[in-house]
Amino acid sequence: MMSDIFCCPVCKGPLRSTSKGFQCRLCERSYPIRNGIPDFYISESEHDFSVDPNIIWLDPQVVEARDTIYSHCSRALKGMIFCMHEIGRRTSRGCRVLEVGMGTGHFTQWLAEVSEPGTSIYAFDFSWPIIEEAQAKTAGLTDVTLFRANSREGLPFQRAIFDIILVRLAPLGASGVPSVQAGFELLKPGGWYFSAGWKNERFETPPTEFAFQHGYESAEYHEWQYRRMQHEEERVAWQYEQEYLLPMLKRKYADDTSERTRSDLDDAQDRDGQILKMTHEHVLIAHKSAAQE
Repeated sequence: MMSDIFCCPVCKGPLRSTSKGFQCRLCERSYPIRNGIPDFYISESEHDFSVDPNIIWLDPQVVEARDTIYSHCSRALKGMIFCMHEIGRRTSRGCRVLEVGMGTGHFTQWLAEVSEPGTSIYAFDFSWPIIEEAQAKTAGLTDVTLFRANSREGLPFQRAIFDIILVRLAPLGASGVPSVQAGFELLKPGGWYFSAGWKNERFETPPTEFAFQHGYESAEYHEWQYRRMQHEEERVAWQYEQEYLLPMLKRKYADDTSERTRSDLDDAQDRDGQILKMTHEHVLIAHKSAAQE
């Protein structure tokens, strides 16, 4: 039963099933199930969404654009090929995997493919348009559970419950809490934290050292820079998404003259009628000691 793993995201109390979803046995907050998706979303207090780039994922057309991008490139990303292989070989019957920020479900599908039979995959996002896309892609995958939640305001899980966590292009943890720390708290002893994404990252502290500082026993960091062929539909979708996003980034980083507000389209080159795109990827793998509680 889903109520056996989920708990109240606010007080961490146990849940009971109701005709409409779940109710916390302690604080009595209710969490509905909408179209088969448990909804544990907790609104952020005093959060200015006018300067939050994540608001774009509430727009169905932007979500469609990102789905087009991933439909062409997800299985061609060298970093994600490596990441999925490393996750897959660490799975076993009975283990639990959490995907933070599942997007439109391309990587959720992939996780189900690489995982050993009997692996339970829990994947979430906050946007209903995103969830609807992911729901269509994972239909029939009995070991995949989708739910809605806010990764910055508390997840519906107790501490130390997952064997593997995958974070890709999404925050995890309350404001001021690093994702590696939030992941550490959710991992069982001996669990693995994966963080993956693209673009060049600038770090004040090297990622492996940062993982050590937050309690991990070991860590490794990988980077890829390469040019890959970009499909025309992917290029058009990127352009639409970036044109939608750029004004928000300029408002958020009004006093920042760094490259954070530059369009990814600057990297695209047309050679002999073919589009080459510079791709930057990174993957952090951190291991929590089996002796840690």
